[in-house]
Amino acid sequence: MIDPMASFLVKNILPMNLFGLDISITNSSIFMFLVVATICCIFWLATKNREIVPTKLQVVVEKLFFFIGGIVKSNAGKKGVEIFPYMMALFLFIMLGNIAGLFPFAFSYTSQLCITIGMSLVVFISSIIVGIMNQKMAYFKRFCPAGIPGYLVPIFIVIELLSFLFRPISLGIRLFANMVSGHIMIEVIAGFAASIASIAVFSYFSVVPVAVDVALSLFKFVVCMLQAYVFVVLSCMYLSESLEPQTH
Repeated sequence: MIDPMASFLVKNILPMNLFGLDISITNSSIFMFLVVATICCIFWLATKNREIVPTKLQVVVEKLFFFIGGIVKSNAGKKGVEIFPYMMALFLFIMLGNIAGLFPFAFSYTSQLCITIGMSLVVFISSIIVGIMNQKMAYFKRFCPAGIPGYLVPIFIVIELLSFLFRPISLGIRLFANMVSGHIMIEVIAGFAASIASIAVFSYFSVVPVAVDVALSLFKFVVCMLQAYVFVVLSCMYLSESLEPQTH
């Protein structure tokens, strides 16, 4: 029986070592490079047209541009334009990484906890840096809301601090858990579908498990895009608190 966890194993393709550090090229890094190269190619092909009538690819990219712009504007406020390029790149990187795992012999790097936590930490640390740059020491007032009685201040500071520190953990684990569970479910059902289809190869019932697996794959495709959307929305909300002054 095929091991459903086999597709999540990180394999060294080209072992490399630099000053005692392991910088080996793995299947995960290869697919990240391929996704970045694909994004660059898509935007290059979409923007090289200088004609008045846009190409179909250009129309798709423009629709995506306005879609991500709407997300940033509605969740990050007026200053969200400052983080729009990063949010666009983040959405495409996550979405294509999620979708890659749906194809045979491909590797979904978003099913690796170190990758998802790493991306969430970049957002988290960036929000702190931007917040301090924009609001100076007033940025830390978020940990002590105004109007709280003095004897409750220490409790609220601890609660707000814990909630703040858990943001990157919850953001990374949410994406990781959804991708892993979805891929495992599809692989297990695909294995059962293949077994049933081989047993009932001359029966109409052999079509049922295959049809179910196809339907689940389409559903998973939607989930891949939805998870990228959720990650970007939450990232915009976290960064918006650093771009805009606190009101409480």
